[in-house]
Amino acid sequence: MTTRVDISIGPVQGFVAQSRRTRDLWGSSYLLAFLSAHAMRGASRAGGKVTQPDIGEDHLYRWVAGDQSGSPPEFGTLPNHFVVEADGEPDTAGKRVAQAAEQSLNLAWQRVCRAVWERFVVDAAVIGNGTEAIWRRQVDSFWEFVWTAGPAGRGGLLAGRKRWRSHRPPAEPGDKCVLMHDLQELSGHVRARRREAQDEFWQSVREARGLDSLDLRDNERLCAIALVKRLFPKVAVDALGWQVDASHWLSTVYLAAVPWIRRVSRAAPRQAAGFADAVRRYAPNGAFPINRPQFGLEMAEAGDFARLDANYLRRGALQNEELCPLKHSASADRQALDGLLKALCEAEDENGRLGPPPSYYALVLADGDRLGELAGRVGGGEVSRALARFTARVPALADAHDGVTVYAGGDDVLCMLAMPRALEFAQALSETYRKSFTEYADLSGTDLRRATLSASVVFAQARLPLNQVLGEAHRLLDDVAKDGNGRDSLAVAVLKPSGLHCQWATTWVRRGSDGETVEAVELVRRLEGRIAGAAAEAGVSSALIYRIRDMLSRLCGWDQWRPGTWGVLAFAAEDTRNLLQAEIHHSLAARMDNGAGSRSAELTAAAWNLLGRSRNARTDAMNARSKSDQETPQAEAGIDALLLARFLAHPEEAAEQGPDE
Repeated sequence: MTTRVDISIGPVQGFVAQSRRTRDLWGSSYLLAFLSAHAMRGASRAGGKVTQPDIGEDHLYRWVAGDQSGSPPEFGTLPNHFVVEADGEPDTAGKRVAQAAEQSLNLAWQRVCRAVWERFVVDAAVIGNGTEAIWRRQVDSFWEFVWTAGPAGRGGLLAGRKRWRSHRPPAEPGDKCVLMHDLQELSGHVRARRREAQDEFWQSVREARGLDSLDLRDNERLCAIALVKRLFPKVAVDALGWQVDASHWLSTVYLAAVPWIRRVSRAAPRQAAGFADAVRRYAPNGAFPINRPQFGLEMAEAGDFARLDANYLRRGALQNEELCPLKHSASADRQALDGLLKALCEAEDENGRLGPPPSYYALVLADGDRLGELAGRVGGGEVSRALARFTARVPALADAHDGVTVYAGGDDVLCMLAMPRALEFAQALSETYRKSFTEYADLSGTDLRRATLSASVVFAQARLPLNQVLGEAHRLLDDVAKDGNGRDSLAVAVLKPSGLHCQWATTWVRRGSDGETVEAVELVRRLEGRIAGAAAEAGVSSALIYRIRDMLSRLCGWDQWRPGTWGVLAFAAEDTRNLLQAEIHHSLAARMDNGAGSRSAELTAAAWNLLGRSRNARTDAMNARSKSDQETPQAEAGIDALLLARFLAHPEEAAEQGPDE
């Protein structure tokens, strides 16, 4: 008989989500995919055939399997859960395949850890307090390898197995890692009693060959797992078997600044080059971490400007020794750099003063809807091959929208982008997902045309902890886009230092004016354009948006508004629309002598199309009675789409200010 073996490697959240930098996020995703590839390789050598995901053309798997043609894989493409089929009874074939997979995974993991230990830790261990024992305890007990075996065609066993919670890592005493807070930091010294010894240990690690000041900052005291995530790219040939370049994993501060870097390089290239030259004179080599500027940012006349650590592009950060170290830490050097950067911000192009770089970037998380049901209907292999078409297209799609792909494997996508085109990227992901399944359906004759994707987009301030932003993206995707809005949906939030600014969920396509079918992203962009183009003369400001919110609060009976709030309107839709237009007209009339009437009608139409709730009627239990594509007519309303449009029009102003702050 044929046995189905489900294998899962964890903990995913404990490994991936606990990341301080984009480099950590990429590194953990890459390592997890690398280990999954080795587990799949071990299962294949034991006579199994990996059926989910489709690994036939997977770049990472081919390199692990020995076919190292072309350039090395740049990001993770394989999930932590995979399915193997093998000939034989479940109790024998399943055990044989699972043991081989686990052994292969462990050998690969130990190789990675050994490479990091021997290069960066072994010399410092002699001044640690049991460092080698801490290292061995954490490395040997971290991974949870779970598997189930049953007859082919029978899924669902793995979910039950995971509920056993049989993985029990040993207790972790002492001071904890600043990145992974449940694990002990490696020195073994307790800071309250032996601060100097702890600092001496970590200074010894920082002085290891191949590290610079930006690889391990002064306040970073890490556990074995976090140190491996951070430093394995430095020893990639020994750890992985090939070279990887971690320098192109841009910081959140750099991603936020991408549009500004492009604008400055075009408008004032000589000034930009001069500033970069000055930084090179005063700062250590780590101030230029970008080896290969992306998104067409490398311009000869601008010199090394696009290669700079983006902290050096912000006047506030430039005064911070930790963020922007200088060779001699002389105040005169900082003043000189600050003067050059100030002059650069004062330069102008056809759109006016260049100003400072933006401080917001976007994180996009996407996931296929109800794939288990689809696989059960048409077969897991068919779904896997359609997914392979989709994930192969993600990197080019992200690059075209000023973004980097952190992970794209199976139906999961994680990308980070400059802010301006993030919504269009999410829309393109949804369309590409449908197209990939439709194309494969046409080739195979399989019914895959109902495949849909949900996504979350978080616009986050660049200094916010990355694990907080990632956690918000997961919450938006799972709780808001999928469970709350019925899947096949987009959820968008703005996250600022003081908390959640707005949260909006919608189907990908909505009803526009006159019943037209319009993409939700296009409707937001239309309102954004009206706000951005007329803010100075028409009073379309945060104040107007918040007055509309107050009006809706009274109509919907909100005691206290919170981001993501929907309310049932007390009046009929037409009456509510008239009230909205009257509020907008009053605001415009107070600022304009004429034209308020026509402009208020335009703005009302743009706002009205976004106030109503748009759920997926086909999958949302709250709308189960509706079997058509028609939306419930304006029964519920929310203000978040308007807050989002205001933010997109004026990100720095709208995100940092509000009448209640």
